[in-house]
Amino acid sequence: MSRTPDTTGRKSRSRKGRTRRSPGDGPPAATGFPESPEPAVPVVPRQRGQSRKDYRLQQARLAEKARRKEEARRGIKQHRTLRELLGAAGMMLFSTAGLSFLAYTVISTTLPDLEVALGRKGTPGTAHVVSCERVGKGRYDCRAWFVFDDPARNPITVATVPEAEAGEVFPAALTPEGDRVVPTGARSVVGAVGLLALVPFCLSFVPAILTFGLALERAFFSSLIAGGVVAAVSLVVCIVCVILGSAVL
Repeated sequence: MSRTPDTTGRKSRSRKGRTRRSPGDGPPAATGFPESPEPAVPVVPRQRGQSRKDYRLQQARLAEKARRKEEARRGIKQHRTLRELLGAAGMMLFSTAGLSFLAYTVISTTLPDLEVALGRKGTPGTAHVVSCERVGKGRYDCRAWFVFDDPARNPITVATVPEAEAGEVFPAALTPEGDRVVPTGARSVVGAVGLLALVPFCLSFVPAILTFGLALERAFFSSLIAGGVVAAVSLVVCIVCVILGSAVL
């Protein structure tokens, strides 16, 4: 007489054993921070004629780019390579040097005229504009008959500012070089101040460039906003002063 195996009892016992098993009987839980999912890497199809090596390098670059974006999103500090550090240092150096040189050029060309307009340098007198010819796009050659305040000196014909008009008469001073006359008083002072307003305009974004090169994200956005405000104010002051300086005050 054959015996049939009793499997119902085994099944019930195995189910009971599984139900009685406590959570601590399983594999130990991972300690530390939970593992974050890998960033999604865009899959680019392999192009015709592209070697496997080039395709793998392309995918590796895409994976590295995706990883950096994920780390930036999570606020993880990124470690720059030597090439990236050299590129950031070069960008900061050339940009800062270029803007500083531009600001120095504005100061060096405007301060002499401002000193003459204030009466600190030059020889005072009265300028009578006799001609004003256009020599190029936005360029004018104006000549004036300059009469010195000192009656012992004879009048001379000399160059004057390009914004002058033929027939105009204004108090002026001959520059120490003796090559042109510059209007004195409020007219020339306001115009020079307007040009000097370009100095903060040129230097307004230098802090943003430095913070960007140093990867200081919060400081970069703050300096960018502050630089934009300074640049806007400087530009408005420059335009208003140049317009007032070109008028007869």
